Amino acid sequence: MDNFDKCLARGIADIKRGIKALHKIGLKIEIHPVENMTGQTVNNVYVVDRVGDRVWLQKHLFTVYEEEVSNDVTA
Repeated sequence: MDNFDKCLARGIADIKRGIKALHKIGLKIEIHPVENMTGQTVNNVYVVDRVGDRVWLQKHLFTVYEEEVSNDVTA
């Protein structure tokens, strides 16, 4: 496992701990798929606090870009 993999694993673990902490204080995580200016669909991740049907707080956390993965293996 190289340094990049270790940093990535540590970053993912930090995000998971952060999401659990937000859930403990009553906030929810919502993912909204949107199309960006280049036509690619990305997922925006928000922390949201709702009072009834109204949004009291909405803060953008990060954006997830999903690359299309091909099963085609060419050597």
